[in-house]
Amino acid sequence: MELTVLGRCGPFPAPGEACSGYLLRCGGKNIMLDFGSGVFSRLYSILPKLNIDCVILSHLHSDHMADMLILRYAIDQLSERGLCAKPPLPVVAPPSPREDFRVLAGSGVFDITTIKDATKLRFEDITFTFNRMTHPVETYSVTVEHCGKKLVYTGDTGMRHDLVDIVSGADMLLADVCYLNEELKGKLMAAHLSAGQAGNLAAAANADMLLCTHLFGGRREHNELLSQARQAFPKAALAEEYKTYPI
Repeated sequence: MELTVLGRCGPFPAPGEACSGYLLRCGGKNIMLDFGSGVFSRLYSILPKLNIDCVILSHLHSDHMADMLILRYAIDQLSERGLCAKPPLPVVAPPSPREDFRVLAGSGVFDITTIKDATKLRFEDITFTFNRMTHPVETYSVTVEHCGKKLVYTGDTGMRHDLVDIVSGADMLLADVCYLNEELKGKLMAAHLSAGQAGNLAAAANADMLLCTHLFGGRREHNELLSQARQAFPKAALAEEYKTYPI
């Protein structure tokens, strides 16, 4: 498995960057994890024939799915010209919020499979497990297992008691690291992890690698964020756009 970061920002992109989107190459398949604002043009530069086998959406907030609306136009137009595969494209997503789900499901371009807590899906020799997370809308972590390797993508979430078990033994933890530690003070129900929480999670779960993502688009203190994550997990790294990470 290998993961290419196409976008790493949330809830809006920093200048010249993009929101959440990750190309996972696994078992000969091209799988997109989330598809936020700015991701389409980056994917198109890498895969000009849009040879994606599946898109998995952790949730339907715009910074994780906005460019799905652009993708549907691209597939519709390019497939008519014989420049990409004809629809439908398999998409895995939560069924809510209903308004956002209807926009995706009603296009005719996507063949959508809905998920709920503890859903397991198998795509040839790749296994996907979805666990409900803590966020203002229905949101899931995504665990991908293939040939003895394990990737866990938290999606957006506050800290949960079951996260250590979900992440346990991950070769890569791709974690929502939106807050500096001090920004969580006074937040009883946080919608995102802090750098320290992500580092502690990676250490407690005995993860091999922590890749910090969903970086706040208005922040410039990335070195401080990384330093806080590394206090608990020295091998933590900030996700870099266009960089490919072996798993």
